[in-house]
Amino acid sequence: MRADAEPACRSVLMVGTDLGGIGGIRTVVEGYIQAGLFDKIDCTYVTTHRPGSHWAKISAALCGWTRTAVRLVTLDAPLVHIHLSSRASFWRKSVVCLLARLARRPYLLHSHGSEFAQFYDECGPLGRRIVRLVLARAHLVLALSETWRATLQEISPRARIEVLRNAVPLPSLDELSRRRDQQPTLLFLGEMARHKGVFELTQAFARITATFPRLGLVYSGTGSALEAVRELGTRLGLGERMECTGWVESEGKRAALMGATLFVLPSYVEGMPMALLEAMSWGLPVIATPVGGVPEMITHEVNGLLVPPGDVDALAAAIARLMSDPPLRERLGAAARETIATRFSLSTAVERLLEIYRRFGIQPRATYPRRAVCLDTTVQQK
Repeated sequence: MRADAEPACRSVLMVGTDLGGIGGIRTVVEGYIQAGLFDKIDCTYVTTHRPGSHWAKISAALCGWTRTAVRLVTLDAPLVHIHLSSRASFWRKSVVCLLARLARRPYLLHSHGSEFAQFYDECGPLGRRIVRLVLARAHLVLALSETWRATLQEISPRARIEVLRNAVPLPSLDELSRRRDQQPTLLFLGEMARHKGVFELTQAFARITATFPRLGLVYSGTGSALEAVRELGTRLGLGERMECTGWVESEGKRAALMGATLFVLPSYVEGMPMALLEAMSWGLPVIATPVGGVPEMITHEVNGLLVPPGDVDALAAAIARLMSDPPLRERLGAAARETIATRFSLSTAVERLLEIYRRFGIQPRATYPRRAVCLDTTVQQK
């Protein structure tokens, strides 16, 4: 059944991760809040995941499912908008999908997982059948890029899938000007995981340190590969020239982006990486790999450089090229920022999402009162 066969919706029940945690879903939702989405519609945000111990995650899931069930009964004709990734995130959210169907409410699946195809392949026959069914029964699946739309369509041919690209705010020109005269720095921002290419980046950096003696490498993120990357840096003699700061929150992230010379994201798989969009919004020249939705963001030699995933030689050469050519860095950085302004702005993303909501009968308010977003509770007016 599709949206036109369902009762009209008048509110949104959005389900996702803890906004006090980390990761791309949190950043996407925070962007929607910043752009005023929650001011324009009646929206409730429910958390089904929080970082922490195994038992803390189980508790968060149980509480989230309970709150979802209650909200499905008490809210005014909700449309359920579910943010999900892969593996545990998918199985948690599949329970939310089941609750929505039991309550006879339509649900949207907003897919963020860069490893969703690998997750699907890892599932056994029953697991893959459930994945296909959950996607097919969604009234709409939102993919981050055309590449991911095609991938999800191949997994579940019956699913109705459209593209809703990620978006980020634009820093002011005054903030950009404060980046001048910083120590030259390569910045990686995101999950410290093997599939993000962090080992290749460390090796590539080690190959050019003699040519650029003042250049540093900063890893801002946490993850399973963090300690192994530190050990690799020690073995390669990088010493203090490589810094692993751990996860940085909003002000720390802004400081990292403000102080960077280049941004590098040499991933093996991606969706539409928020960190890359944020770096482009800051006018940073970027080096990435043509995986997932990245080619829809970066055109080689126009607003960034693309190198093959896993190719340490090509990555080192691209870094050396940009560090040796300040005018090229300036041109690519300016073009990257213009790409964000014209194609990945928050206002455009919010209007696109509101247009999707309208199909289900949800109309934006005529006036937008300022509201404070509270986890697991309806957005309350100040």
